Amino acid sequence: MDTKTVLIVDDSNLARMMVRKIFAISFKEWRVIEAKDGEEALSMATSEIHLALLDFNMPGMNGLELAERLLGQCPKITVYLVTANIQERMSQRAESMGIGFIKKPISENKIYDIVKGVL
Repeated sequence: MDTKTVLIVDDSNLARMMVRKIFAISFKEWRVIEAKDGEEALSMATSEIHLALLDFNMPGMNGLELAERLLGQCPKITVYLVTANIQERMSQRAESMGIGFIKKPISENKIYDIVKGVL
């Protein structure tokens, strides 16, 4: 199986660590790269990334703005917004862009469903 790459973008080091740990334990074949904000994520964005898990609430650009720019750079990437508060307007805009949602707290089961879809 080809190695897949996930980009985890969250301003919380703890949140990134939790997702990284889920991948390290349950999805060992995935390569994990991390960014603390949208600007850093965009500087790392390549066609090698298969999945992006983006926190919605971050300083600077929010997850939806980042998703739009990532999809512009890497149209084949699968993008999920990670948020505790999914608002109707945000949901409609994300849906129109083909972006999914993961409701916080993030769990192995939620990631498993997404990884299965990417494979």
